[in-house]
Amino acid sequence: MRKPEVDGELTLVFAGDLAPLRPLSDERDGPREVWEYLRSSDLAMVNLELPLTSADVPADKAITLRADPAIAPSLREAGVDAATVANNHALDYGPDGLLETLEVLENVGVAATGGGETLQSALRPAVLSAGGRTVAAFGLASTLPPGYSAGPRRPGVAPVRARSRFLVDSVTLDEQPGMSPWVETEAVEEDVERACRRISEIRSEVDLIVVQMHWGIPHGWCAAFQGPLADYQRPLGHALVEAGADLIVGHHPHTVHGVELYRRGLIAYSLGNFLFHSMGAAEKLEAAENDPPYDLRSLQTGEALETVLMEVRMDGGRLRRVRFLPVAMDEQGEPGFLSGKDARAVLDRLVEHSLRLGTSVEVEDGEVVVHL
Repeated sequence: MRKPEVDGELTLVFAGDLAPLRPLSDERDGPREVWEYLRSSDLAMVNLELPLTSADVPADKAITLRADPAIAPSLREAGVDAATVANNHALDYGPDGLLETLEVLENVGVAATGGGETLQSALRPAVLSAGGRTVAAFGLASTLPPGYSAGPRRPGVAPVRARSRFLVDSVTLDEQPGMSPWVETEAVEEDVERACRRISEIRSEVDLIVVQMHWGIPHGWCAAFQGPLADYQRPLGHALVEAGADLIVGHHPHTVHGVELYRRGLIAYSLGNFLFHSMGAAEKLEAAENDPPYDLRSLQTGEALETVLMEVRMDGGRLRRVRFLPVAMDEQGEPGFLSGKDARAVLDRLVEHSLRLGTSVEVEDGEVVVHL
């Protein structure tokens, strides 16, 4: 059985998007090994990609997700200690669905962050203690359907909005009719400053600050000529580190993106999907009736089925080592560790993306390792 390295003071494990539609179970070997790995860590954190709610009126958007609150105890039993709810599905069943999710998580002992009854509460980090250390975990989202951002008197998720501009190259468009425009994006300065201020305010009170960041573009939804990251992501990640964050843990693109070392921090731009029961063979996503005929297969095949777990080792009050373990979802949308050439393919992609960000990482014994 794989186990985190636990000889240091603190070992944290991060997973990407978790979207369970039924209880997490130890019955099958592949998922059981992953749950045992999570349970062996000091702290394990995920992005909860759907609300746990009995609300039944969906938002008017292309894809809405939810799960029965009754599955919540199985998250804790599988080893999940904390979850961010700051994402583009948190209010798929309205503010009541979000608030019910937060209550359900609290009742089963999973610390939640990134959402709340007001903007102030949504920006409040989950503060966790383990291994003699204190960790503050923030949840932020740039992927925001209308009405999903928390406000001074409105429930929602903690926002860092991004603005988009579309550049049309008429010369090239004449030569390549139908090509995608070039898209420029920029984070809203007010939102960035507000998030950075909250990080700075708590910096002296904790040993480690983690920002769970829901951002970027889903796999297959961005033009290949622009690369995998949106313009706003790197400046935003850098600003959060400059404010005092030690780790930025990204998700939403549904595939693995690169790692960047910046000043004293590490930015993992996307860990990919972790568990998505809706990706099982029996359930396929379809575009909503009134939307354009989007081809959603890129969200359910190929790279979208592959992910990494990120293990962070803190020793002597400092981050010492980060390793990435390759994982893939099976025909039921559940995770299992990879080995051999399948593992190598995921790790090589992580290495390639990281090199583009100016960060050199090493493949050691079937894992990617970053020495800090």
